[in-house]
Amino acid sequence: MKETVNFSLYEPDMKLFDSDWGKIRNFLVRHDLDGLELFVDSSPLPDDVPKDLVVGVHLPYWMGRHRAWVDPSVFTQDMEEFERIYVFGGGSRGEVIGTFSKALENAHTLEAEYAVFHVSYAEMEQVYTRCFDCTDYDVLETTADFLNEAVSVYPNGEPPVRLFFENLWWPGLTFLDPMNVEYFASLLDFDNWAFVLDTGHLMNATMKCEDENCSINVVLDVLSRHPEDFIKRIEGMHFHCSLSGEFMRNSMDLEIPEGFGDLSFHERLMSVMGILDQMDQHMPFSSENCSQIVDMVSPDYLTHEFVATDLRSLDEKLYIQRGALRK
Repeated sequence: MKETVNFSLYEPDMKLFDSDWGKIRNFLVRHDLDGLELFVDSSPLPDDVPKDLVVGVHLPYWMGRHRAWVDPSVFTQDMEEFERIYVFGGGSRGEVIGTFSKALENAHTLEAEYAVFHVSYAEMEQVYTRCFDCTDYDVLETTADFLNEAVSVYPNGEPPVRLFFENLWWPGLTFLDPMNVEYFASLLDFDNWAFVLDTGHLMNATMKCEDENCSINVVLDVLSRHPEDFIKRIEGMHFHCSLSGEFMRNSMDLEIPEGFGDLSFHERLMSVMGILDQMDQHMPFSSENCSQIVDMVSPDYLTHEFVATDLRSLDEKLYIQRGALRK
């Protein structure tokens, strides 16, 4: 099993290491990690990214892509170009597929062993209201349609990098229902794919998790309901703990802040991120029982996925979680 840590080329992450790839390499050696799971989008890659440090990549997630596939008229909405790309992935179906393809080509250029993609739908207002006009099946169908069209241009209709499909707690792929998983798999026209289990996201989806050991048991219980074929197809894992069950239950019908629609896109996004941070905590596991999840799934790749604003915090979280795994 290869162990990695999540990272991006954005300034906040690079600043942790003074934009020095040598310091990043030393950090990985110090923690005995195999490399990075690097976020890549459609932007041109810097020339100095060391390919040997990149094990896998995380592709962009467009929160409104599902709605755009159902109703292409959303592409003509009056909005800033940055917002259109961030929410929908582009100004038309063709542009969205082109944006995805560029990100996938970046992954291929970096010789990544896999590329993570979210199968989910939630726009900013819905983070507050949790009122969706779609089902899991609707999102699975439009996502499969999008992916099938996007990869059809590659040799033999297979993506150049193995796609890993990740669970979230919004409509789409939650991993709560084995039937949904089987249905999504049946819709795909290509074979170069697998699943990545995000442990914190699964905890969020259950809305039960407040205590770490109980939450580990909840994850094990959910996984035990799935057939063995599904477990075998989980080749990656985003490993972290989220004990936000009480908040998830108590925030089922938050009100959209007054004047929300009049705010700039950046202001609205920051407001939503404040809610998401309370839902998705990205805490390190500290209980040795967390190894039961890893043992049950036996993934090929495990990413220690944290949010850190300083290097000391990231160091501490890695020491805590890797220590728990090895007790």
